[in-house]
Amino acid sequence: MSISSYRPGVYSSYTIIPSYTGTREALPVGIVGTGLGLSQEGPVLVSRGDTLNAGTKLLTAAEILFGAGLGEFWACSLGEDADAAAWGSALEAMEEAGAPTLVVLEKAEEELLGVAKALAEGWSENQQETLIFAGMGGDPEAVGALAGKMNSPRVVLSFGSARPLGAGEESPFWGALALCAAVAVLEDPSVSLTGQELPGLGKVTGASHTQVESLLAAGVTPLCQGGSGAEAVRVLTTSTAMGGSPNRSFSPINSILIVDYVMKALRRSLGSLLRGAKNSQTTLSAVASQLTVLLGDFLDRGIITGFEAPRVQIRADAPEICVAQVAFTAAYLINQIHIRAQIQL
Repeated sequence: MSISSYRPGVYSSYTIIPSYTGTREALPVGIVGTGLGLSQEGPVLVSRGDTLNAGTKLLTAAEILFGAGLGEFWACSLGEDADAAAWGSALEAMEEAGAPTLVVLEKAEEELLGVAKALAEGWSENQQETLIFAGMGGDPEAVGALAGKMNSPRVVLSFGSARPLGAGEESPFWGALALCAAVAVLEDPSVSLTGQELPGLGKVTGASHTQVESLLAAGVTPLCQGGSGAEAVRVLTTSTAMGGSPNRSFSPINSILIVDYVMKALRRSLGSLLRGAKNSQTTLSAVASQLTVLLGDFLDRGIITGFEAPRVQIRADAPEICVAQVAFTAAYLINQIHIRAQIQL
């Protein structure tokens, strides 16, 4: 603190540090459906303030997404007779145009979801992390069986037919879209969506209590009526097994959201160090320090629960490649509290 006066008195200075440092930028969203009401083929960027035709699926989707807080989204409309290959081509075109992180499909057929799953997993391996959302109604056992066939941390399958606020018929698509919107505007990837009202929905026809249990076991996200709107009982991916053995590590959607969030942040931060970087100890130390600071911040915010000191080295067979090894433990949500009481009378 610098003193600019000789006058007696008590002086002070302070710095305000915000206690919450999460991102406020919504994840980019894309929707693929039939008869959305678009006047052109291929992906279209729909922005807040655009004039949309009344009574179209596109307008209803915009009301849900914009109402949740998004400023824009991608949309691609297909014909009713479009096959799985056409849906896959639409997804690829959307990825090339805007690379949305979250994509909602109007249909949840096995062949179509299989194509979408393969694309999402491929993009995610190439640094374009993507999640696919789709909704279903009808027979819960059939939905659970389909989730088992997907078995992917990149596919989210919701159960329940939802009706948007104001008008429209019930459809599983609206439930999946509202769920996607809630995930898109989630500022902290480690915050649970359990019990949170989904945006833009007035009513949902979901599963019975018994059916909810079987759906959760199968990796399906059941939607239910809650207060004045709809909510998700628990938001899950369809990942329930790994290597043929039961493993629910990536079953809660927050697990994959945290991993994606942390890895994106690490890549983005280290990108600035590439400019003018030399094969020197100074560069290695800078990389290690940057990673340590970022991981420490994630630890303080509760996004991760621990990490090891980063190890940075140059590959002996490729001196232009710097390898940074990090190890961290993602936060895992508590979804149940059991009270054990000893009572004396």
